[in-house]
Amino acid sequence: YMLFDPEKIITLYWYLALIGTIIFILKVSLPLDAGGEVSGDFTSITDTDASFQFFTIESISAFFMSGGWMGWAAMEHLHYPVKIAVLISVISGILGMLLFTWLVTLLKKLEHTPKASLDELKDRIGKAYTHFDPKGNGKIQIEFNSRLDTIDAVNETEEYIEAFKQIKVTKIENGVVYIVKESE
Repeated sequence: YMLFDPEKIITLYWYLALIGTIIFILKVSLPLDAGGEVSGDFTSITDTDASFQFFTIESISAFFMSGGWMGWAAMEHLHYPVKIAVLISVISGILGMLLFTWLVTLLKKLEHTPKASLDELKDRIGKAYTHFDPKGNGKIQIEFNSRLDTIDAVNETEEYIEAFKQIKVTKIENGVVYIVKESE
């Protein structure tokens, strides 16, 4: 009786590869929550960049998938000894994990929306979200950064502005948005 029976190791590799592949395909193809990311994933040990997550369910399943298939192929088809097959499978698993993490990092860069400057709001039309007293503060809703956003603003006039009335941004000074009531 051998401690490392090659037939048992081949079967173990096959199961690891199959289970890793199934989990990988399910996790990558099915969004499990509204954000598209799973909250149960483990972030990297260091708290460097939140967008770079090395130890996720997907990357760990990529490790088992690529390492399992390479270990199985090395023993079953290439007839390598157990030590060489284990080395090949571990290296392949790490490479699979790194490749997946690198691809996810590239995809996250594609979805990055550049932050717009408040200066781009000048002369735009929006709606008062709250009532504005004369020369008073409140909130407006206006398209900003490619979405409808609620922003703090100051009524530049002595005129009362009701909520949900059209407004126009007249100027931005020191990060403060100034508005007037837009004639409808």
